[in-house]
Amino acid sequence: MGNAYPASSSHGPCAGSPSHNDTDWDDAADTERVALIEENARLRALVVQLSTLVLRNVVDQHNSPQLAPVRRPRLD
Repeated sequence: MGNAYPASSSHGPCAGSPSHNDTDWDDAADTERVALIEENARLRALVVQLSTLVLRNVVDQHNSPQLAPVRRPRLD
Protein backbone atom coordinates (compact mmCIF):
# COMPACT_ATOMS: atom_id res chain seq x y z
CA MET A 1 0.00 0.00 0.00
CA GLY A 2 1.39 3.39 -0.95
CA ASN A 3 2.05 6.37 1.23
CA ALA A 4 -1.10 8.45 1.73
CA TYR A 5 0.99 11.61 2.15
CA PRO A 6 3.77 11.70 -0.45
CA ALA A 7 6.85 13.81 0.18
CA SER A 8 6.15 17.48 -0.58
CA SER A 9 9.31 17.75 -2.72
CA SER A 10 7.91 15.27 -5.24
CA HIS A 11 4.94 17.43 -6.20
CA GLY A 12 4.20 20.99 -7.31
CA PRO A 13 4.29 24.11 -5.19
CA CYS A 14 3.47 23.81 -1.52
CA ALA A 15 0.61 25.56 0.26
CA GLY A 16 2.83 28.42 1.41
CA SER A 17 3.89 29.44 -2.09
CA PRO A 18 2.74 32.79 -3.49
CA SER A 19 0.84 31.07 -6.34
CA HIS A 20 -1.54 29.38 -3.86
CA ASN A 21 -4.87 31.09 -3.30
CA ASP A 22 -6.31 30.40 0.17
CA THR A 23 -9.87 31.29 -0.83
CA ASP A 24 -9.79 28.70 -3.63
CA TRP A 25 -8.56 26.09 -1.17
CA ASP A 26 -11.24 27.07 1.35
CA ASP A 27 -13.94 26.86 -1.33
CA ALA A 28 -12.72 23.43 -2.41
CA ALA A 29 -12.59 22.25 1.21
CA ASP A 30 -16.12 23.56 1.80
CA THR A 31 -17.39 21.80 -1.33
CA GLU A 32 -15.76 18.54 -0.27
CA ARG A 33 -17.14 18.92 3.26
CA VAL A 34 -20.68 19.41 1.93
CA ALA A 35 -20.28 16.37 -0.34
CA LEU A 36 -19.11 14.27 2.62
CA ILE A 37 -22.00 15.43 4.77
CA GLU A 38 -24.48 14.54 2.00
CA GLU A 39 -22.85 11.13 1.47
CA ASN A 40 -22.94 10.53 5.23
CA ALA A 41 -26.68 11.31 5.25
CA ARG A 42 -27.27 8.87 2.36
CA LEU A 43 -25.29 6.15 4.13
CA ARG A 44 -27.16 6.70 7.38
CA ALA A 45 -30.47 6.35 5.52
CA LEU A 46 -29.25 3.08 4.00
CA VAL A 47 -28.23 1.81 7.44
CA VAL A 48 -31.71 2.61 8.75
CA GLN A 49 -33.30 0.74 5.82
CA LEU A 50 -31.02 -2.25 6.31
CA SER A 51 -31.65 -2.31 10.06
CA THR A 52 -35.40 -2.19 9.47
CA LEU A 53 -35.21 -5.10 7.03
CA VAL A 54 -33.07 -7.17 9.38
CA LEU A 55 -35.29 -6.49 12.36
CA ARG A 56 -38.43 -7.23 10.37
CA ASN A 57 -37.00 -10.57 9.21
CA VAL A 58 -35.83 -11.52 12.71
CA VAL A 59 -39.24 -10.69 14.19
CA ASP A 60 -41.00 -12.59 11.39
CA GLN A 61 -38.84 -15.66 12.03
CA HIS A 62 -39.64 -15.65 15.73
CA ASN A 63 -43.38 -15.10 15.20
CA SER A 64 -43.88 -17.62 12.41
CA PRO A 65 -44.52 -21.27 13.25
CA GLN A 66 -41.50 -23.48 12.87
CA LEU A 67 -41.97 -25.69 9.87
CA ALA A 68 -40.54 -29.18 9.79
CA PRO A 69 -38.44 -29.98 6.75
CA VAL A 70 -40.35 -31.82 4.06
CA ARG A 71 -38.83 -35.08 2.89
CA ARG A 72 -39.46 -36.04 -0.67
CA PRO A 73 -40.05 -39.70 -1.42
CA ARG A 74 -37.13 -41.41 -3.11
CA LEU A 75 -37.76 -42.81 -6.52
CA ASP A 76 -35.50 -45.82 -6.89
